[in-house]
Amino acid sequence: MVVLKYKNLRFSEHNNKIKVLFMKAYYFYLYKKDLAKIGKVKAKANSIEFKTDKKEENVKQKFSYLLSKGFNSLRSTINKKPVLYIHKNSGIPLIGSNSFGIIDRGTNVIEIKPLTTCNIDCIFCSVDHTKRLLDIVVEPEYLIQELKKVISFKKNKVNIHIGSQGDPSLYGNLEFLIKNIRKIKQVNAISIVSNGILITKTKADKLIKSGLTHFHISLHTTNQEMADKLANAKYPVKKVMNVCRYISTSKKAHLLIVPVLLPGINDKDVEDVIKFAKKIGAKIGIQNFLQYKFGKKPVNAIPMKVFMHKLKLLEKKLDVDLTTLEGDLIIKEDSELKKPFKKNDVINVELKSKARLKNTVIAVSNNRVVTVINCSKTKGKIKVKIIRDKDNIFVATPIK
Repeated sequence: MVVLKYKNLRFSEHNNKIKVLFMKAYYFYLYKKDLAKIGKVKAKANSIEFKTDKKEENVKQKFSYLLSKGFNSLRSTINKKPVLYIHKNSGIPLIGSNSFGIIDRGTNVIEIKPLTTCNIDCIFCSVDHTKRLLDIVVEPEYLIQELKKVISFKKNKVNIHIGSQGDPSLYGNLEFLIKNIRKIKQVNAISIVSNGILITKTKADKLIKSGLTHFHISLHTTNQEMADKLANAKYPVKKVMNVCRYISTSKKAHLLIVPVLLPGINDKDVEDVIKFAKKIGAKIGIQNFLQYKFGKKPVNAIPMKVFMHKLKLLEKKLDVDLTTLEGDLIIKEDSELKKPFKKNDVINVELKSKARLKNTVIAVSNNRVVTVINCSKTKGKIKVKIIRDKDNIFVATPIK
């Protein structure tokens, strides 16, 4: 008998297949007929058993091969989309993409994006998931390893912000990620932005114990009907409000409530959110709705000058500060990573995988990700022209 145990995998039997659940949010199937070549198989939660006379090392090697093939068919439990798993042996760097990995904008704030999956479908989201063809999830150890390298370039203490094109609370290794970031001496604050749906009081305490210092909760209304409308899904508004109240009143971590103002849709609701934040002693940071090419557009965006005027009126009306960040989250300029290439450069890249949008591909060059648009190929080496290089985020078009 050989028993193989895994921290991030859970196994369950389904007729002629075994379902493998990865990091709580992703899955693939292994066929028992393939596993039978190793030995009689039995699934047991975080372990899998083989009744065989083969040596454990031999069994592990053969099973690892089947697992690696299985990861090629990884899917999301939430939206059933295919999932790209980026790990330290994937050959895909974590700098260069706006969708995943690490983003350094030359300040004391470093943003990390561990996944792209979301559990709701907000009508105003800057990321229209109906246009995204796949999800991405990053190995936590790889993320930590590469984050340390970026931090080493910084002159001062850094704040780490865990964001994503989805919701970070879905990340199965979130506590592990935060705990290991907290161990980095140069790290000051660690914040996360979330819709709050999966954050319970117990979950909040675990995240705080791991080292999280700031919760940014996207609460856009206190009204259930409006909450469901904005989320385009069932949104447990009272539950999220109760968790906000718990975080704020317990004073174990900072809470910033961050509603998006949609003119003509939730103006009154934002006022109610401000009143709620004042009541529980939480900070509030109202966001202006902005239009993005591949995002949703329920209303027309208003100029920032008009938005700031609205904030000033609300500050006066409700006697609240809406424009000042907490002291330890103030953004300051700092050194930034050197760009290996710049806009209009023509470079050679190696294509690695389909990207999230149609006809876009994840490519690699000089330890950077380059997103190639209008590209029909997904493998091989091609020549491209860089059309964006801001913040070490690179977009290119093929040279024909």
